[in-house]
Amino acid sequence: MPEMPEVEQVRKTLAPHIQGKKIENVEVYLDRLVKHPTVEGFISGLIGKTIEKIGRKGKYLVLHTAANQKLIVHLRMTGALIAQKSELEAPPYAKIKFTLSEGMTLWFTDIRTFGTLYLVTDNDVFIDGYETLGPEPLSEEFTAEYLAPLAKKAKKPVKTFILDQKIIAGLGNIYADECLALSKILPYRHANTLTDEEIVELCKAINIVIAQGIKNKGTTFRDYKDGEGNKGSNQEHLLVYSRGGKPCKTCGETLSTMKIGGRGSVFCAKCQK
Repeated sequence: MPEMPEVEQVRKTLAPHIQGKKIENVEVYLDRLVKHPTVEGFISGLIGKTIEKIGRKGKYLVLHTAANQKLIVHLRMTGALIAQKSELEAPPYAKIKFTLSEGMTLWFTDIRTFGTLYLVTDNDVFIDGYETLGPEPLSEEFTAEYLAPLAKKAKKPVKTFILDQKIIAGLGNIYADECLALSKILPYRHANTLTDEEIVELCKAINIVIAQGIKNKGTTFRDYKDGEGNKGSNQEHLLVYSRGGKPCKTCGETLSTMKIGGRGSVFCAKCQK
């Protein structure tokens, strides 16, 4: 699932192609992807509007189409937003077509069709998971002082704790493993056992790992592509994720794997404690 760095890369690559463009037509080929309002309301509400700005909140893309209206998109497992010249053929797995002015088309593609789109006008719908997002890495609000009291109350594995979007917005399985490896914390330790010093190191590691992911244009193992259809390169820089059974890049010990909260986790039992 695309995480904060991947969604940020999509935002950055889409903006030059779609910002300021007028939506001339909308075609929905799979109705259930549109969660609000009805498909008819979704189409009529967007035609004639201009994409004034494209933003992001956690793992959600936010296209501002009027002062009181925004199109909120969650890519989920395999969703993608791709901008291209209108004369080009539709990309594979195209599910929604937004015909824009100046000869551009914005496509929503999705292999497994878990993506979700909401057209929100005057905040007329509560989007579970969007409204309750916590602060995201690299923001002023995300500090050790913010995280420490929440961790002290959390009797759950630290990996499960940092994956909670109400605690930290935008962090997913890939970057959680990487943050814990960099901060040398075992993923199955309960969050309430972390010392103040460890929480400081964890916050630093989260910011470093997310910044690296953004710099490297996201992580691509299989399906992820940015707004121009390009893959990321961060997979070439990972410490532990997807490397179970391989040697630790720091000490050479074989990396361990286990399920934590139903999520596959990779860590170094020697370096992390």
